[in-house]
Amino acid sequence: MRALVPVIALAFITFIVNMSASVMTPFLPIYAESLGAELGIEIGLFTSMFLLTRIFVNYLSGSYSDRLGRKKLIVLGLVIATLSSLCFALPIGWYAILLVRALQGVGSSMVWTPSTALVGDLIPTGRRGFAMGVYNSISMAGWVLGPGLGGAIQWYSRNALAMPLDESFRVVFYGSVALLAASLIVVLIFIKDPEGRRVEKAGRTGWGVDAGLRRSLIVMSLLVFAFALIVALVEPLLVYHVQQVYDLSADEVTSSMTVVYLIAGILIIGAQLAAGALADRMSKKLIIAVSALAAQALVLLMPFAVTVSNIGILIVLWYGFFSLATPAYLALLQDLFPPAMRGTLTGAFLTIFDFGSLVGPIAGFLIYDNVSSTLPFLMSGALGILTVVSFLVYVKEPRGTAPNAKDGLS
Repeated sequence: MRALVPVIALAFITFIVNMSASVMTPFLPIYAESLGAELGIEIGLFTSMFLLTRIFVNYLSGSYSDRLGRKKLIVLGLVIATLSSLCFALPIGWYAILLVRALQGVGSSMVWTPSTALVGDLIPTGRRGFAMGVYNSISMAGWVLGPGLGGAIQWYSRNALAMPLDESFRVVFYGSVALLAASLIVVLIFIKDPEGRRVEKAGRTGWGVDAGLRRSLIVMSLLVFAFALIVALVEPLLVYHVQQVYDLSADEVTSSMTVVYLIAGILIIGAQLAAGALADRMSKKLIIAVSALAAQALVLLMPFAVTVSNIGILIVLWYGFFSLATPAYLALLQDLFPPAMRGTLTGAFLTIFDFGSLVGPIAGFLIYDNVSSTLPFLMSGALGILTVVSFLVYVKEPRGTAPNAKDGLS
């Protein structure tokens, strides 16, 4: 499939952007403390600042990509992401770093939203499951491989090269800058806006969809919000939880979580490729529901793990089951979206996702620090199960799975 070449290029670009936003995860508590942060909630704010700006930019990125074309937004977003990664290496203090993190969120949104919509433009209905599996397996692996790569580079710089702690952090950020700059070249060579897909002022045409589609979109928005809340609540807590519960040193936390994230990243790539192919042949609803329910069951078990190895296995499997659901969920959304508003609606749903991701870390750390170290995990699992049940009852898939099938609701 000729269209798969730009899809792979888009996946590579978003992989680099996601990786650059997550490379500091294994050493984030130590990095934050070195810049003046003192409380767990301040670490949660680091994640939330990134998402706060994405909330305000996602819809605009999608809307303007409908009007101006996807490529222009992607190029500008990469420039912003590159500059923000460079700023992380500067000794500017924790609160200034929070502002840089917000700028990084702007760049991420301007890459992620139009790239996702562009995949929907390039690939017809009936083949989007596999395309989204390729795109998302590579791009989202950046979130998980990023911490593994960042932790490995920081550990090697610190222990093998005997660099001071601050210098070992800078090596990681300089590496991100180089990769982001390289991704700009990839955009210029491989990415083009498809002819006939640009719709002037698409964001002003109104929603104009029938009641069945509107209901499906509303329930899908609730599903997106809930899953974003769950992932964002659990994921930042994991390193913090391992450090607190198992009483590990800074180097032990970094090394153990680096291994976990590297294994999870490899699993994500394989799981999404397989799940994407299945999504073109089976019910997307069934794939989403079964995989998501299994992931929620694993969340419920996490606070009861008795060793680092136990919780490491749960984390890897949790990422794996969520990865199985993701291609089907993305393909289902793109099937449901009217083509003239694909960028705008992609931005709207990413805004919903990021709003859940914004609330998650703050709520998770507040509950963890002030109520119970177990409750955030139990709440997340229960919420996920209830949301999947609603999804099964109210969301209808478009008719047909053939590549040229017309959009409609069964």
